[in-house]
Amino acid sequence: MIKYKILIIVCCIFFSCEDFLDEVPRSQKTTVGTSLVDAEQSVNGIYAFLRAPYNKSGYAKMVFSILEVSTGAMKPAIGTQDTDMEDAYKLIYSSSNSSASSFWSTYYSGIEAANIAIASIPAITDTELTPTISKALLGEAHFLRAYYYFELVQLFGDIPLNIVPSTSLEDGTLPKSSVQEVYETVILPDLLFAESAGLPNTSTSGRVTNGAVKSLLAKVYLTMAGNPLNQTDKYALARDKASEVITADWYNLFESDGSLTWFDKLNNPAFDNTGENIFMVQYEGGSIASSISTYFTPLGGEEITNQSLHFGGMEPEVDFIDTYDAADLRGQNQGFFFNEFDGVTFNNSVYKYFYQEFRNSNGLSSKNVPLIRYADILLIYAEAQNEASSADVLAYDAVNSIRRRAGLAEVSGLSKEEFREEVWKQRFWEFPAEAGLIWFDQRRTGKVFNGGGFTDLVGSTLPNGSTFTVDNLYFPIPQNEVVLNPNLGD
Repeated sequence: MIKYKILIIVCCIFFSCEDFLDEVPRSQKTTVGTSLVDAEQSVNGIYAFLRAPYNKSGYAKMVFSILEVSTGAMKPAIGTQDTDMEDAYKLIYSSSNSSASSFWSTYYSGIEAANIAIASIPAITDTELTPTISKALLGEAHFLRAYYYFELVQLFGDIPLNIVPSTSLEDGTLPKSSVQEVYETVILPDLLFAESAGLPNTSTSGRVTNGAVKSLLAKVYLTMAGNPLNQTDKYALARDKASEVITADWYNLFESDGSLTWFDKLNNPAFDNTGENIFMVQYEGGSIASSISTYFTPLGGEEITNQSLHFGGMEPEVDFIDTYDAADLRGQNQGFFFNEFDGVTFNNSVYKYFYQEFRNSNGLSSKNVPLIRYADILLIYAEAQNEASSADVLAYDAVNSIRRRAGLAEVSGLSKEEFREEVWKQRFWEFPAEAGLIWFDQRRTGKVFNGGGFTDLVGSTLPNGSTFTVDNLYFPIPQNEVVLNPNLGD
């Protein structure tokens, strides 16, 4: 933690989704007051830090893009003037990368907000803050703290660990804790607490639910089973937790019907926080609107009929598009990407996400950003079951449900290795430009898909000729943080 993290917090009203979104974090507070409303506001403020990686700033700059362009799936679009993204595309992971620094500072600010809420709420004596409400609020805070630490430990590796409010400047000189310590000290205990907190199984409010907690636990266990920890006993835990989500029948994959395709539903705000969407970054338009639609379509929200297209943030690599099966809807115009509209073909650009109907004249949208989708949980179950034992009927059903929706034939009778690679391929094709999932998968598995098969990540080459090295497994801790806390240096 660093000095400015001592001063954070908080916002919002617990039972109002609108108020929960409208307010922004306030600084200069290290406690949360003495009332039920104070407790609710302290937890609401923790959510706000989810948005920063998915908000565009400056000229075509969006923080999470540094993950996407490092995978071989995406590249900076023509005209992009984001040096952070350009460096990441060339696999130059610098400690001065401001986007990586934004991940660090934003998520640690969210952690500090959670620490304050977790420490303060149990001391509130307001009789309106019943034990049931108190535990639910604490469950949300623990989940969000676990989420922020999970992101940070995947991005940076060994990081400083603090689970109490920062009360002195000495808190700004904490040493680094190992990856394993971060998982065992905070991520797993926080999620297990949240799982027992009596949260609703599902909700359309956008708040943390029991389904989201179990889903994140499945993701955490699967990640711990892979690099760098390689705790293979966690595959069974990932399988079991994903199975709980699947068999509970709380969620479903979006499917096409007579009026909307499944992809339309993924990108329609009317379907946010329902169906396939387990946990999302919340937006409502107006002062809290998402700019992600302007990042994959022409910068500034220009209509697709404008053939100049102007400048966008990033676009898929042709080599990546070519890995899709010819029948796969995700690789076609009616799928995740398009380069044609009303019969006009745009040969120099292919874009994911087209929110024209749901954005305003500034290109902004009320569309939420998915962080956890049901498709992810299905594929987690399939992979974890195959690794813990062998692919069973539910594992094949999980994979084939993704394939059927994409217009592909079902698979059967695969060997253990063939099934493993089938799951990995479906993840590669299902989650491009989505919350850094491909970047995280590549580091977890140590493998990269080249169209013909999977090869080792380290030593592989991006379409632009840049080569992965061990230095690209994590981003370096930001230099400005090392200056403030020399204990963070190598």
